[in-house]
Amino acid sequence: MIENLLLYGGMLMQRHGAWRRLVMAAGDPEASQAGVLRKILSENSTTLYGREHGFDRVVNYQDFAREVPVVSYEALRPYVEAQLRTGEPALTSAHPVMYAQTSGTTGEPKYVPLVAEELQDQKRHMALLTYQQYAFDRSAFAGTLWAMSAPAEEGRLENGMPFGSASGFLYARMPRPIAAKFLVPAEVFDLKDNDLKYRTVLRLALGKKNITYLNAANPTTLIRLCTLANEYGPEFAVDIEQGGFAGESRLPPHVAEALRNRLHPDPARARELREIFGRGRPATFADLWPSLQLVSTWTGGNCGVAAEKVRSLLPPSARLVELGYLSSEFRGTLTVDQETGAGLPTLQDYFFEFIEPDQWEAGSRDCLLLNQLEAGRDYYVIVTTPSGLYRYFINDIVRVVGRFRMTPTIRFLQKGRGVTSITGEKLYESHVLEALAIAGREFGVQADFFLMLADVSGQAYRLYLELGAAKNLPERFSNNIELALFRLNEEYRAKRESGRLMPLQVLLMKPGTGEAYRAHCIRQGQKEGQFKTVTLQYAHQCDFPLQSYVRGG
Repeated sequence: MIENLLLYGGMLMQRHGAWRRLVMAAGDPEASQAGVLRKILSENSTTLYGREHGFDRVVNYQDFAREVPVVSYEALRPYVEAQLRTGEPALTSAHPVMYAQTSGTTGEPKYVPLVAEELQDQKRHMALLTYQQYAFDRSAFAGTLWAMSAPAEEGRLENGMPFGSASGFLYARMPRPIAAKFLVPAEVFDLKDNDLKYRTVLRLALGKKNITYLNAANPTTLIRLCTLANEYGPEFAVDIEQGGFAGESRLPPHVAEALRNRLHPDPARARELREIFGRGRPATFADLWPSLQLVSTWTGGNCGVAAEKVRSLLPPSARLVELGYLSSEFRGTLTVDQETGAGLPTLQDYFFEFIEPDQWEAGSRDCLLLNQLEAGRDYYVIVTTPSGLYRYFINDIVRVVGRFRMTPTIRFLQKGRGVTSITGEKLYESHVLEALAIAGREFGVQADFFLMLADVSGQAYRLYLELGAAKNLPERFSNNIELALFRLNEEYRAKRESGRLMPLQVLLMKPGTGEAYRAHCIRQGQKEGQFKTVTLQYAHQCDFPLQSYVRGG
């Protein structure tokens, strides 16, 4: 197959080109990072931000840390808006090619500028990620490749500049021979109607049995696809038998045209699907696509619960691998160990700083550089990008998990706001995730969805669990979660034993609660492809009516 030969040739080029250069950079992270900082500052020294903060006077990192403050997006928003409004170089000397849109802390969306250089960097990152996965399991790229993407363009700003997703932008610009291996044409992801978009994707996917690779940033996307496949299975079987699509009349012309040569009558596949959906139990990925070899998604942090659910739906031989630490603002890592999910920071393109959470919360801004990190410790990430984010605090906590050559490897742990304290216990989202995993293994319980809320007025925590329609909690389950929390957080134990915290309350939720919560958050402005549940929150900050979803409530 010509596409497989082209892919093989492309992977050889990555191995002897970009991959080799990355390995060399990882051998001396201090020098690599110093070079990145010099380049970003020199290229943007004449911008308004660069002049105000003395970029031309910065000789070393100490100068940079003294002259340039650590900031959130809101401090940069006036510069972003000024450059959008006037075209003058407020943040970057190069004009942005597009803007990535993501949800902001104030309710207004954030528009993150992306210059051509960074888009090229991200294109290289995607190729390197593919190379690493290809080297790990070449058979996963032998069949049809299924990737879920964001739209390349979601709209236009007042000055006509496009905003959307960098990953979508690059997906839509894949070389045609490589794009031919992918199941879903980029035009499908332009659909604004999410239900229609998912139906269109599933119509294509269910018509193909030989899917060997699946990529979706958020594992909840995969769970939703499996649920919808079961819901609409018989309808799709009719479409596949006849070679049509019942939703075609609702598609914009350019999307319908992109599908035209991908829909063919396949009575044998339709019979197979009817048999699968008629077994009297929900169909899994293993049932529908038994050739799946590799599924790439977020597996850590608060995506861990959903990732384990996905794992249970896969064929026994399929591997679930970590997609890497990335956001709308930048790609933070490239996964270099597919077994552990360890990620090598993208040290050739972004300048990284780190600070321990306790230090940050105490008011310190004395940061560490990449070469100064210690294994097993957690850090907030501060990043400087070629597109105008300077000492940008993204509110993400990562953990150092190993080393690649001389560079520490990291994994995303949690958002910084996933920490609560009712009476000084400082409970972290990671504590809750680990406690639930410990109790879950002991009792054979796997949550489809959960939220832990800190009730300040009631001086207690409530854990809301969705386990499925017919499942109930084993006896002592809530007690064992608390025992795990005692081991993980000494302050939580002390506050419970002293009576300053009341006992943990565990509540079972109706089926579909997780999907209802997800839909609620998307309606509130979160982007579907970037959706991450903050699984530990304060009760007074959660505006979803959880109590109405409690079983028997």
